[in-house]
Amino acid sequence: MKKLSLCIGLAALAAAAPAQSVVVPQGMATTNAGTSGLTWRNTAFRFQMIYDTAHFLNQGINAPISINRLQFRANGGVTSPGGETYTGVTVQMSSSPLDFNDASTSFAARRGADNATVFNGNVVCLAAAGTSPNTYIIDIPLTTPFVYDPMGGADLCVEIDSPAPLPATVPAMATGSSVTHLSRRLSSATQAATTGALSYFASVILMDYTLIPNAAATSTYGAGCVSQAESFYEPFALGTFDLAGTPSTVNSVQLAPLGTGYAVSAGSNNWFTPTSTPIVLTDDSLSAIQNLGFTFSYPGGSTTGIKICSNGFIWLDTTRTASTFSGTAALLLAEGARLAPLWHDMDPTSVGAVQFDIDPNLTTAYVTWTGVPQFNNAALLTTMQVAISSNGVVEYRYKDCANDDGLVGWSRGGNARDGGATDISAAMPFATSADLFPLTLAGTNRPKLGTNHNVQISRIPAGATVGAFALGLTQTAPPTDLSGIGMPTCFLHCSFDFSIGFAVAGTTQNITLPIPADLALSGAHLFAQSISTSPATNVLDVITSNGVDMLLNPN
Repeated sequence: MKKLSLCIGLAALAAAAPAQSVVVPQGMATTNAGTSGLTWRNTAFRFQMIYDTAHFLNQGINAPISINRLQFRANGGVTSPGGETYTGVTVQMSSSPLDFNDASTSFAARRGADNATVFNGNVVCLAAAGTSPNTYIIDIPLTTPFVYDPMGGADLCVEIDSPAPLPATVPAMATGSSVTHLSRRLSSATQAATTGALSYFASVILMDYTLIPNAAATSTYGAGCVSQAESFYEPFALGTFDLAGTPSTVNSVQLAPLGTGYAVSAGSNNWFTPTSTPIVLTDDSLSAIQNLGFTFSYPGGSTTGIKICSNGFIWLDTTRTASTFSGTAALLLAEGARLAPLWHDMDPTSVGAVQFDIDPNLTTAYVTWTGVPQFNNAALLTTMQVAISSNGVVEYRYKDCANDDGLVGWSRGGNARDGGATDISAAMPFATSADLFPLTLAGTNRPKLGTNHNVQISRIPAGATVGAFALGLTQTAPPTDLSGIGMPTCFLHCSFDFSIGFAVAGTTQNITLPIPADLALSGAHLFAQSISTSPATNVLDVITSNGVDMLLNPN
């Protein structure tokens, strides 16, 4: 501990952070999974949104923040001239005593002890440009900023009530859509309601904030090793779909089995002309199980049947019943095994066709969307095809896909590793392989002077026997490349001035660091990193975590 105190005492003071912004739910900055007219309604209303702490912690907010502005985004593709006025809007915020997913329908029960009115006045809607993602049309600079500490463990509660707007023509808002988005809405069509109806369609909110000065905090930096992802995906904004062909030409992407992943490359550019009777699908609908006529093996599983969604994806996991209309990476990775040639909101109710065909040799099955329009936009048609072969090869084939937005990708789901978005056309050929996770190191509370600071090492792999947690006086910047000692893609993020070894007993390890109650240490930094054994990962059988920067302060 003497050496620990020395490291702390020699570190430098932290500089104040500038104003910043964060979008919740996490992952909705450029897309949205749902839409709702039951948030900013065209009638009187009261709604309450609760957002899990993970939305802030996962985006690097590990200290108290002062939230000073809220903006709500219109649903993608919707145009509106704006000008509608809500008179007498009240905004309250608090740290909720209940988890976002709690079943309580009481507005009062979900408000925290720090509940505060942060705005009271008129709100005028701005114009919705019709882009995807759309523009933020509700903009509320808070009269009284709200201080929120995600490290405290309480989810953030945002509550708003208002009379009906004039005129009553406000468009629907961008939202989440499921429990995987870690947020929930309680809403009512009465401004003074005490109870409401629960829904996972919580609004997408852009929050402006500043960090609270002189607050103890931990932040992560750098990356651990070894990491690789079996899944891949690319989100496309409206008008940017560069995999499309034309009405008379085909562009295709091939997924060929490669051990525990796929080799992704340019495809054959062939097209099978479907002859089957179209499947009866409507808006946001799912077919019955379609029998392939063979066993199709994919990384992590196999199936003899599929379910086809009108919204441009195919379930390989035929126990699934979701027909979600907006594709997101979070859903792709979290749910079941799925092929997503172009997952977006389509409606074949009255125009277009979705067909399932099998070739006479029972070696390839074809799913074809022909001239299927986007929901509420009959001018934007999609013509594409998926060829699923008995040898495990898949082709995504595209003809004309007019201005389409959406998500292209593949995942076996089950909370698969997110390797980040891939520019598919630029990256081909590329390969995916079985998920490998680096160690993760993070503080679970704030390193205040005179307290015990707790850090957790997670994602310790099966087969690991020993590990170590290291503290350092110095952050190595740039990080030291460890390829030369048999650890390619691994880096050293801090000096190992003080270390704690441990025998592995599970997938996580908690470390407690007593922080001296010495005001002379205010503003000091400690740096940390962890390692563990991991059989058959590299020459040394060792993997690493990200780095952690601990800023010590009394508050």
